[in-house]
Amino acid sequence: CGDFRKHLVTTKNNNSILWNGLAVLLWIGIFFAGLFPEPIFFKLRQLGGVTMHQAFINSHWFITFSCTGFLAWFVTQRSREAGVDSHLALGKGIQVAVLSLVAFLPVPIEILPGYFFILGRFYYFLIMAVITAKMLCWLYLLQVVLNYHLFAGADVLKDMPLLFPSARKQASAAPPAMSEDASDTPPTPANDEEKE
Repeated sequence: CGDFRKHLVTTKNNNSILWNGLAVLLWIGIFFAGLFPEPIFFKLRQLGGVTMHQAFINSHWFITFSCTGFLAWFVTQRSREAGVDSHLALGKGIQVAVLSLVAFLPVPIEILPGYFFILGRFYYFLIMAVITAKMLCWLYLLQVVLNYHLFAGADVLKDMPLLFPSARKQASAAPPAMSEDASDTPPTPANDEEKE
């Protein structure tokens, strides 16, 4: 019986490692597409043999919004499954959506060396600020996903700092959920002797 339990635990751990590894590969593909949304979009359309007139979607913003929506939904759902309050989970999802929108902006960072030759200093610092913000958000979200699948699990979502105070206020104002035992227990009738 002990050997059988060890076998089940080992099989479960192996399956968990396999699925987490596949999930990490999928996330790397999503983040790579979000890092270069414009060239990835046109490359996929070229590989599919779809012309501009035949394409249902002709904007590379589709990749930006798709990656943003999926990542925000993922964080919201996994936070709720981890026991995070619904308001806090929604606040974290919105926060991740904002960060993802910055991280997956269609900024052509592949031509980064060419930005150093921009003559106008204002436009130079503006572009560099946008690229810096994009890369910082991209790296932060990537480490969140990698930590979730490889190291900390759901704890990384529980410990994620929340910058929206309104979500905290709604969570603290929400009435505490009654346990099933308390809700199923009928009210205790008053003792007849105490009434007398």
